[in-house]
Amino acid sequence: YSIGKAIVIRDITQRVRSEEKIKYLGFHDSLTGLYNRAYFEEELKRLDSERQLPLSIIIGDVNGLKLVNDAFGHQEGDLLLCVFARIFEECCRREDLITRWGGDEFAILLPKMNEEDVSALISRIRKRCKEEKGYRVPLSISLGTATRYNANMPIKSLIKEAEDNMYKRKLIEKK
Repeated sequence: YSIGKAIVIRDITQRVRSEEKIKYLGFHDSLTGLYNRAYFEEELKRLDSERQLPLSIIIGDVNGLKLVNDAFGHQEGDLLLCVFARIFEECCRREDLITRWGGDEFAILLPKMNEEDVSALISRIRKRCKEEKGYRVPLSISLGTATRYNANMPIKSLIKEAEDNMYKRKLIEKK
């Protein structure tokens, strides 16, 4: 009798690429390329520790996006969202988590960043928005912040505080 061996080699490159693309799309916003809310929720669990304190968050809501979409079309509105994404990426640190949180909302998680540093970051973002030219409307975003210094503070309270502060800014900046 005879003994033989069979070697089977398969190229799974395409399958691996497809799986990587699916994983990427599961955690990224297809328009801006930023992380999406699902990824934000996952990272929130990881950042919910004493080691990450102070933990700050910025919640931003683009002002007048509906008006831009209605007046100039959704393509122009999409362009503005991408411009804001680029500005956030330019202004934030590598370890900051920038997400498109909803239609016209962004959230930025800032581990180990205190209120003073968050204020400086917001100033940089506002300065960059003013420097951007060539769009049909001036870039305008309402930004609300909150900082957590104690791990006993529920993370949901941190988010709620930042959202409330953002809505207050939105009322002030309504004009």
